[in-house]
Amino acid sequence: MKLILFFALMLFSLVLSLLVGRLSLKNSTNLWRPFMYSVFTNIVILGLASIWWFLTETDGISQGLGVIYYCIAMALISLVNLVVLSIFRSKLDS
Repeated sequence: MKLILFFALMLFSLVLSLLVGRLSLKNSTNLWRPFMYSVFTNIVILGLASIWWFLTETDGISQGLGVIYYCIAMALISLVNLVVLSIFRSKLDS
């Protein structure tokens, strides 16, 4: 059950950061402000998830690997956000 929650937090971070980026893109004229909002949302969610995983897991290797996986997820979700927001931005311009 804990492993399902581990990966569900990554999915939740992806969905919420995309929603935040999309909603702020409607109110902005440039791409970077919505991208930064979505990255900040991503960092907050996965940062808190990393702390949760580190405090609840008992094995040291599992703690380290879990935090590393969350850091990799942060980078990949930020890249996905940039691509998706740039696609949405180009559709709004045309």
